[in-house]
Amino acid sequence: MTWPHDDVLHAWWVEPNRLLAGEYPGATRSKSAEAKIRVLLDAGIDTVIDLTTEADHLTPYRALLHTAAEKSGRTVRHFAHPIPDYGVIDDAGYDAILARIHSELDAGRNVYVHCWGGKGRTSTVIGCLLAESGLSYDGVIDRIIELRAGTRKAAYPCPESAAQHSILRARCAR
Repeated sequence: MTWPHDDVLHAWWVEPNRLLAGEYPGATRSKSAEAKIRVLLDAGIDTVIDLTTEADHLTPYRALLHTAAEKSGRTVRHFAHPIPDYGVIDDAGYDAILARIHSELDAGRNVYVHCWGGKGRTSTVIGCLLAESGLSYDGVIDRIIELRAGTRKAAYPCPESAAQHSILRARCAR
């Protein structure tokens, strides 16, 4: 299933209508941030897993997200699991992120996982999730390419760094 709003918010469905992965939903221009948040809420997203760090120096979006959700009579949960840009965290950190994704999905919530550009950190976390199903490293990379096909950032390699690829290799070998 293709995400039809890639021109507004670069994203890709991992599990159609349940698990979406992509870029930071904030922006320096409030109109742009509001449009990004609107497409997330319209898609039924009610949990956001944020992989960015304060060192990314991004314009905050949480207040806009919660205000927009309240206006539509909904609540949205936001969880910060910071990972350095182009970097990695230890296995326990990835385990915690995956446990959060699973618990939110199991509770019937629809999840959006994001970093800054929706490529490196995000695809690493999604790759770790895919590895749980027993896919090989090559299988995980192929699946990420397939899921991102047709998006405006599909030509960019994902994950982005050697460290991120190493984490996926290790997770696939578990």
